[in-house]
Amino acid sequence: MWLLWVAANALGLAAGMALFGVLDDTVGELGDTGDAIAHLGGLPLAATVFGLCQWLILRRYAQRSAWGIVGAAIGLTLGYLGGFLIADGGADFVVGFALMGIGSGLAQWLVLRQRYMRSGWWAAASGAGFTIGAVVAVGIAVAGLGDRLGSGIVAYVALISFFGLVAGAAGGGLTAFVLSRLRMRASSA
Repeated sequence: MWLLWVAANALGLAAGMALFGVLDDTVGELGDTGDAIAHLGGLPLAATVFGLCQWLILRRYAQRSAWGIVGAAIGLTLGYLGGFLIADGGADFVVGFALMGIGSGLAQWLVLRQRYMRSGWWAAASGAGFTIGAVVAVGIAVAGLGDRLGSGIVAYVALISFFGLVAGAAGGGLTAFVLSRLRMRASSA
């Protein structure tokens, strides 16, 4: 279960961010309207792909866990746009992934709490894991990965897919730990 959950988070977020990257670097280059379409359409799309991958695993452990998809889409979109308004330069990804983790984590916690005692740790782990992963990914990009990849659509898509892969692995790893603990406690009770 642990490996499947981490893979679903890492690969789901990387694939979602790749879709967003293609939209952002094509439609987004068509001026303000194109940029708005790319962000207001692409970010929820990215989070939906991510949330769907989470749901495919989590549905085995909690009914109605699909609400995490909605929480992720709202969190990523609002967080990314808020981060861009605050500072840009990577803050958009960090704040976006943090709020995506919190949004999906809260929605999933509402479902998990019906089955598992002490499941409040789920939302905290989700927010913390995706934030830590985003900080690490942006740090690696600033330390030289972004320059090594170069410019152009392929480089941009590769870079933000890397952000999704790292943040998804960190967020997935931390929440997998919490889920395994919740399941152990439930089976021993």
